[in-house]
Order: sequence, then C-alpha cells, then structure tokens
Amino acid sequence: MRVASIIDISLVDVPGIPVTVLFTAGCNLDCPYCQNAEIIARTSGEEMTIEDIVHQLQGNLTDGYCITGGEPTIHKELPDLLKKLRIEDTKHINLNTQGTIPDVLEKSLPFLDSIWFDIKTIPQRYCEVTRVKYNPWPRVEQSIKLILDSNVAFWPRTTYVGGLVKPSEILEISQLLINLGYAGEYTVQNYVKSSGTRPDEVKDFLEPSIEDLESVLNHIPDGVKLRLEWR
Repeated sequence: MRVASIIDISLVDVPGIPVTVLFTAGCNLDCPYCQNAEIIARTSGEEMTIEDIVHQLQGNLTDGYCITGGEPTIHKELPDLLKKLRIEDTKHINLNTQGTIPDVLEKSLPFLDSIWFDIKTIPQRYCEVTRVKYNPWPRVEQSIKLILDSNVAFWPRTTYVGGLVKPSEILEISQLLINLGYAGEYTVQNYVKSSGTRPDEVKDFLEPSIEDLESVLNHIPDGVKLRLEWR
C-alpha cells in the first residue's frame, strides 16, 4: 500500500475521539479544490507493507484510527489493514471515502465503526466536478446503500466551494439521502484556501460565506439535520 503520511494524534478527524491518522496516497478522482493535491497521483507517497503500517499506527497512545487520503479504497489491501487494526477491539476505526469503489468498501465494512462519506455534488454533475470520464454516481449510490445496510455509522458531508457548488445542490443532496433511506446529520463544510491546493486550479473559487446557504436552510427535508461546519 502506498502511504503519504501518518499523523500521530488528531483531535479533529473523529468527533470526540483522539485518533492516529493514516493518509493513503493516490486517488481515482481529480477534484480541482482538493486540499491534498500533492497525493492525488498514484505514484505519490511510498510503498509500505501492511505490517509496517500497523506497527507505526499502533505505536501511538490514541483511542482509534482515521484512514483517509487520497482515496483509501483504491488500495485492495485496505480490508487486510483494517482487519489487523481491528484486533484492538476497543479502538475506534474511521474511514474517509468518496465511495467510488464499493467492492473494496464492502470488504472493509466488518472492521469499521464510522465512515466520513464525501458526496461531491449532485449525480448529474459528478463528471464535471470530479473530472473523470465516466459518471461514478451509480457506484457512489451503491456504496451509500451498503453502509446504510451495515452497522457502521454513516457521516455524509459535502465541501461547499464558492463558484462551484450552488445552494440548491445541498438541498438536492439532502433529498437524495432521504430517498436512499438515511436520516441524521448531513455535514456541509466550507472550502478553505490552503497551501495543499493547486493555485492554478482554485483561482476562480471563493471561500463561501455561511449566509450563502440561508436560502435553503428552511427547506431541508424532515429527517436530515444540516450541520454547517465553517472552519
């Protein structure tokens, strides 16, 4: 598995739980606003054995693990890594994914406690926003259904990028979640300019104001609680 970096302890990646964070390298999407653009390439990071990764992750005094990227599910070894981490059954294991590889995700579910699930946009705009040739939404939808049919906590979220995402899309995603059988919190976080983005890619994007979403707040369907996380 290719690894970009490991953070010994984070207090912000899993609510209320200090975790060690593993950033896997490589992604199968190419979102222009990506905050970790330097690890999009599948040749980024360094190759590590599952045993070496586990050894580094378990050497920290935290209450769990967050596996993020990049996109962790592009690595077919992911379920094997999670299985080894699951041996410590008191530790919380969280995965960050955009859900485009449901077969690997399905094999990973028995070893997970929670999933941050990044819904990039509405179905008809996925190719445009993620800059891929074929629309991945059917696979994303399949992944959502797999999680909802499991015992893993499903935490959907969208990054609201000024100049790219529209308020009406947040409303539409909320309804999609209801249609798929989800009820609970849906997190919308604001896009923030950072050194991790590619300057030429984000020059037309804006850091949005929380007021941008006022027009839809009163129209979110019953069953979904919109959580605005402005950083």
